[in-house]
Amino acid sequence: MTKRTTTHLFIFLLCIYALTAGGHYGGDGFWNYLTAQSLVRDGDLVISDESFTLPEMQKHRDAVTSSGHQYSKYGPGMPLVEIPFYAIGLLFAGIFPNIPADYLTMFTTSMTNVVIFALWVLFFFLTLQSFNYPPSTTKWLTGAFALGTMVFPYSGYGFPEPLVGLGLLIATHALIKRSSSPILAGIGFGIAILTKFYTLVLLPIPLLYLRRTQHTTSRIAIFLSPIVAACLIVAYHNHLRYGNILLTGYHLDILAQKGGYLAFIPTQIFTAFYGLLFSTGRGIVFFFPLICLLPIAYHKFRSSHPDEARLFLGFILMLFIILLPMIDWHAGSSWGPRYLLPILPFCIFPLGVLADIKWTRRLTVLGFFVQLPAVLMNPYLFTHLVQDKKIGATIFAPHQMGDLLFSPNLSPIIGGYYQITSAICRLTTGQSLDYTISSGTERIVSASLKNYDLIDMWWVNVLRTNILSPTMTLALILVVICLIIIAIYAARQAMYCTEKKSESGWAG
Repeated sequence: MTKRTTTHLFIFLLCIYALTAGGHYGGDGFWNYLTAQSLVRDGDLVISDESFTLPEMQKHRDAVTSSGHQYSKYGPGMPLVEIPFYAIGLLFAGIFPNIPADYLTMFTTSMTNVVIFALWVLFFFLTLQSFNYPPSTTKWLTGAFALGTMVFPYSGYGFPEPLVGLGLLIATHALIKRSSSPILAGIGFGIAILTKFYTLVLLPIPLLYLRRTQHTTSRIAIFLSPIVAACLIVAYHNHLRYGNILLTGYHLDILAQKGGYLAFIPTQIFTAFYGLLFSTGRGIVFFFPLICLLPIAYHKFRSSHPDEARLFLGFILMLFIILLPMIDWHAGSSWGPRYLLPILPFCIFPLGVLADIKWTRRLTVLGFFVQLPAVLMNPYLFTHLVQDKKIGATIFAPHQMGDLLFSPNLSPIIGGYYQITSAICRLTTGQSLDYTISSGTERIVSASLKNYDLIDMWWVNVLRTNILSPTMTLALILVVICLIIIAIYAARQAMYCTEKKSESGWAG
């Protein structure tokens, strides 16, 4: 592994993720954007009541309120990371006064996860060096993680789970590398806590790893110090918003008012267990086919790396278990099991021991094609199609399950390919396709995909809206072409450096 390899890999990832990003936010990402906006403009956490320039942003005006102020209920991690990206948008707004300022700040802020995901994959690649896999296996696993899992489509969304995943992976890399760094591991874990406080329940797992690997008490204390600091920041964040260090904002939302987020009853546990693993709407076996090989791979991996195997399994099982009693285990209108995103690297690391099995490469390719609809299209538009056109017996709310999660007829993967096919048909013939299924007592249910089959990449969206002058449009096209060329060059250079290192003897 060389610095040139990692540099070219990082550049390739930045270009690919930037090219396919949607350039806009909704849901969780929108609230983090509003908080970053308040921090930059007003220096506080209070969400402003100002009107947006763009009409489509006006509809997101609900908020968690306290003492007459509006706040986001989410942790401080993501908004803090978004601050420089929002500031860049303000700078662009001054340079390009004819483009709505909200459009520019939303676009630049939406690039936050592009950088986070590129760093996440980079740390994944660096962590792989600890297992002495052959270069070909390292390339395959890195490609599988970057392009063959939910990582690919989520690089263009605004959800905070990737930052949690990055923090956990930084911590893991710092712990298992040859010259371990407890302080860096603590910082990584602290990032995860700042983003999603519930990740604190994972803390016993790295602590057990530290004890098993004979770390001294002083090194464990060093590891814990950034984590304590992160907890204090979260407590202060809660105090600023709600006057109580234990109140996060979730206590004011609709689920809390209807009884809370957790239901410790057998039907809830079984539904979440089945849904997270096997449902067509959220089952990880459909959205991450390679995981089917994990039980076999883990057994072999444990024999050569027992401590790391326990560390990875601990993260996987702990996060999975704490999701089971959660009413919204499905994460709303998400692509696949979004809440499981942070543990994807730990599911992939052991798979390197199966590199010689032909099914591993086939499942990797299958994983890429599974993600493709969510990369090119907007999967939330398919959800809206089902809800708007009342397709099937859909009952979709956080406290009620329905066809969107469990019916193969409404699988977002199949629906996504309908969207792609309809988009191609619309571009070639001018007509969108109909989405047709049989549903319950109704033999045939059909609805047009018109307005639900839009390619959702930022530069395509810009060209479709015609907000740029002819000169700026030409410049945009040149930027896209340059990004493609740079991505191809960086990918070739990264592979060349890896192969050259392999020929001279891979030392890890």
